[in-house]
Formats: sequence, C-alpha cells, structure tokens
Amino acid sequence: MIRTATHADLKRILEIGRITLAKAPSYPVEMDDTKTSYMVRRCISDKSMEAFVAVVDGEVVGFLLAMQEEHWFSKDCYATDLTFCVLPEHADQAVWLLRRFIRWAKSFPKVKSILLGVSSGLDADGRIGQLYEKHGLNLVGGFYNRIL
Repeated sequence: MIRTATHADLKRILEIGRITLAKAPSYPVEMDDTKTSYMVRRCISDKSMEAFVAVVDGEVVGFLLAMQEEHWFSKDCYATDLTFCVLPEHADQAVWLLRRFIRWAKSFPKVKSILLGVSSGLDADGRIGQLYEKHGLNLVGGFYNRIL
C-alpha cells in the first residue's frame, strides 16, 4: 500500500534512509538526524512538497520525498524527488511509489515536466533507469561525481 506519510513515520523513514545512505558509494557523508527530520516534516506539511511511504504488512519499507518548484528561468514548474529509498527486499514497491509520485506531479497545472535522477550509485544493473523509462521518462543527461 502506498500512502501519504505522517509524522508517526518519521523514525522509520530515517532508519531506511540511513540504511540506503550507508550503501551509496556516491555519498561519503553522515546523515544528520536533525536536518533529515526537518526535511521530512517539511515534505509532510509544505503544499509544494509531499512524502509518500510504501507499507507492507503494516511496516514502512520505502519512501519517496517529492517537491514541485518553478524553474529558475520560468514560472512553469517541474516535479522531482529529494530522495527515493526502498529496502532491497521490497524493491517491488518502487513501482507503486513512482506511480503515486507521477499522479501527484500531474495534479499541479504548472508542472510541465518530471525530472528524476539516480545519484546514489546503487543502480549498477540499470533497473531504476528501466523503471523510469517504462513510465515515460527519457534519459536526457547524467550525473558526474567526484569524491573529495
């Protein structure tokens, strides 16, 4: 089941985020619980943002934090994710989170595009890109990363 996150989901979202971040080769950083909690709460309460969770057997197993924003050069908007994390053993939930995010993005008349990236380095087999392409997104660029 996919639903809108509540403040009661915060602890579990942080747990899943920490697990994902620990595996991500492109993010050699520590997660700050205060900052992360602030952003999750903001996604829950800000009308231009949203937090979705995937729930299996009553437990949150993944989440997608979303936002819609004006382009810096236009009054039209785009929708994107701040993060999209699903526990590996529940990878099948990613499709449902993505579909819910796309429906949400389409609900804003000013949103003209959806922009999603894969910056974690956790998509060696290309499954995330394939999922995005199956849902009408096209690869238009890429991320370049240099660890300092």
